[in-house]
Amino acid sequence: MEFFWAHGFRGAGMAELVGHLGIGRQSLYATFGSKRGLYLRAIDHYRRTRLSQVLALLDRPGPPLEHVRKAVRFFEKLALDQGMRGCFVANALLEVGDGDEELRAFLQDTLQLLEGAYRKALTAARKRGDLPADRSPRALARALTNASIGLAVTGRLGQGKAVVADVYAGTLAMLDSGTPAAVADSGGDPG
Repeated sequence: MEFFWAHGFRGAGMAELVGHLGIGRQSLYATFGSKRGLYLRAIDHYRRTRLSQVLALLDRPGPPLEHVRKAVRFFEKLALDQGMRGCFVANALLEVGDGDEELRAFLQDTLQLLEGAYRKALTAARKRGDLPADRSPRALARALTNASIGLAVTGRLGQGKAVVADVYAGTLAMLDSGTPAAVADSGGDPG
């Protein structure tokens, strides 16, 4: 995971990859089928380790809006990573997600996990009265998912702490009443 995260799929040459893993090509093929198979497993590992931290944070007892803010903070930290790696899932989407339907579907499912966790927390916040009743948890969850991934991509561009801080603040502003991105959607579904 760390190797692909640092080098990407295309940037990970097979010689460097097997050298990093300390195994032969045949072992890699026997275990994972292909470099792509190993890449899918690496993304799954990221999902089960790093992304699961955010999902667990959003599902904790306590004030849901505070958990949403902390989840966005997770992506801000990714953006501020000194190695400028960004989010592994976002990187995969940008690099290879478009030309590989299976990978694209897997990455889309991963983003839907994040969106669903945001939506559940925002729905709970609305039930507690912490989010106005005219605010759509679905629309906000979609916007926050997009903004969270975008925040990690901003960090990958190496634009500096001030830009990341502005994007982070703007993302959190969606939670404030009256922000256009957070107004009830027209889909008819109140949640």
